[in-house]
Amino acid sequence: MDPFLISIIIISFTGVIGAFLKGRHRDRCLKHFQDLQTKIIRIDKKDVWGLVNVESNSIEIVFQEDYIIDIDGVRYSKKNFIIYKNEFKEIDKLIHVLDIKSELGMQKRKRLLNSLVKPNLFKKSWRKTLIFFNIVKDALLEVAGTVMKKTKLSEANKDKLLGTFKDNSLNSYSGSSHEPVWEKYIGKQVILEQIVNGNKKEYVGILKEYSSQYILLYNVNIDIEQQILIADIIFPRNNSIIRHFSSNMN
Repeated sequence: MDPFLISIIIISFTGVIGAFLKGRHRDRCLKHFQDLQTKIIRIDKKDVWGLVNVESNSIEIVFQEDYIIDIDGVRYSKKNFIIYKNEFKEIDKLIHVLDIKSELGMQKRKRLLNSLVKPNLFKKSWRKTLIFFNIVKDALLEVAGTVMKKTKLSEANKDKLLGTFKDNSLNSYSGSSHEPVWEKYIGKQVILEQIVNGNKKEYVGILKEYSSQYILLYNVNIDIEQQILIADIIFPRNNSIIRHFSSNMN
């Protein structure tokens, strides 16, 4: 069988499966904030806060108190705020301030952090599966790109085919953009570097998870209204990167 035809069949098959799963997929970092009280800081726009509901193509923030507005002399109450996928680029960070006051809450948090360092067999297997999807995707892209270079398709059509595969592939479902150097630091303290509007700032926290779009850090000390609070924070990868492994000196 013609190698080009084989590549098209593989791309089409994985694209169909990937498109179906993508429509149901919620980002691996964002879904950790599902139903949690969260403040979303947006770049050069008003911040919003409330209970988070994560969908595949949007983030809904449900207000705990109605926001009353006047439109053409009629009063209405706003009950939520929706950020759509094309607006995700406006997000600076998502912050969930920890409120662990009970002994039970502290123990639950400790067990959660311990599970990061020593994941069970199921979690290990699931993570290996996600990594496998990314490796397969990269290999298929490389093969398809090599084969297409030898075809008579125009460059625009070649780019379109490869672009469709990237957008709808199983990688979109796994959403991990595998970073081998980060894997060994999951559950450990790292220093994240974020640059917004040319200003660089560093954050120290425990690496919980990362996806193709976001990085989730646990137990970050952050200044909110002149108070140093402990929070879990999701950073967008388009302006943030894990720069250092860290340990406490005290």
